[in-house]
Amino acid sequence: MARGSGVVARSFSNIALAAACLSLVAQAHVKWFTNFDNAKPPQPISEVLTKTFIGFFIASVVLNFVFFLGDRYAYKKGIFVEIDERFRKFDAFSIHIMRGAAALFFISLFAFYQFTGVSFFLTPELKTDSPFVPWLHLALGLCALSRYTAPLVGIGILGLYTASIQKYGLYHLIDYLIFLGIAYFMIVTPIQKGGWRKSGFIVLYALMGLTLLWASVEKWGYPQWTYPLLERDPSLLMGLKPYPYMVLAGFVEFNVIFLLLGAASIVTRAIALVLQAVFVLAIFKFGLIDAVGHLMIIAILVVLIVRGPTDARNILVLREKSIWMEAYFMTGLYYLAFVTVFLLYYGLHYLYYGV
Repeated sequence: MARGSGVVARSFSNIALAAACLSLVAQAHVKWFTNFDNAKPPQPISEVLTKTFIGFFIASVVLNFVFFLGDRYAYKKGIFVEIDERFRKFDAFSIHIMRGAAALFFISLFAFYQFTGVSFFLTPELKTDSPFVPWLHLALGLCALSRYTAPLVGIGILGLYTASIQKYGLYHLIDYLIFLGIAYFMIVTPIQKGGWRKSGFIVLYALMGLTLLWASVEKWGYPQWTYPLLERDPSLLMGLKPYPYMVLAGFVEFNVIFLLLGAASIVTRAIALVLQAVFVLAIFKFGLIDAVGHLMIIAILVVLIVRGPTDARNILVLREKSIWMEAYFMTGLYYLAFVTVFLLYYGLHYLYYGV
């Protein structure tokens, strides 16, 4: 047991160190604080695949292999499994967390409009002049307070998401798949029969993960969007040059999210805790806009800490195989996920904008 605990501790220390390298600006959504143009093509792939990029990729593959050796060892040896299982019973409490966060989120949007005169559909750069939207926010915030009206929140989010697509385009809204997950969660979790409630957690976790994986590729495709922020506050670079900093930020974010989605042991909760701390610390640096914009992500991470992953995570566990084979399997999945998300980011941009 002591040896297993040491492996887990070393694996987790790697994740904690990586998360520490992920500076605050890497988690602040750059589109909320600087000028950008989605219609312009991302950097050519030939310019992204530099020696620095390839070096970080190789290091990330090694990190994944070592991490999943420790994670699967902890899982198969049952380290802290009783604590993990005990927390998995907090479905109802987790739903209260999400409803409370949604209420605070939408009421905050309404209050933000009252004090600043600025209104946005779902996130700060999705601005709207519609006088109806702030009042819809208020209504959705109030509906989130009751499980009987929570499905209306999901329907309202779908409406706001659709309106955002009409104004800002489908490709832009891929940035915010998380809101589709929240909408589905709000609609189905009041249903206590069947597997609807479980599916709500699965979709919520999956779309949060996809949203953050997508954002990591943005740091490689459009590093120039972040450079003005780094120029205004060079301390954010932690001594690095802007280019390698952005490459590192993208890799750390992608890896932390993949490990969060793929871990089978109690380490999942620890990673969620570290990631949540990064988001919370970013609020102190970037203020109210960041607090409101990331509120729902923070809430989902709280749910991951409190409730943990669903049983659907077990589909990634090869129970009859050795931990070495499991580590190879998960590292292969990392490679597949990395290539898939990267190519989708570039491919869908080309299909949508034609450039």
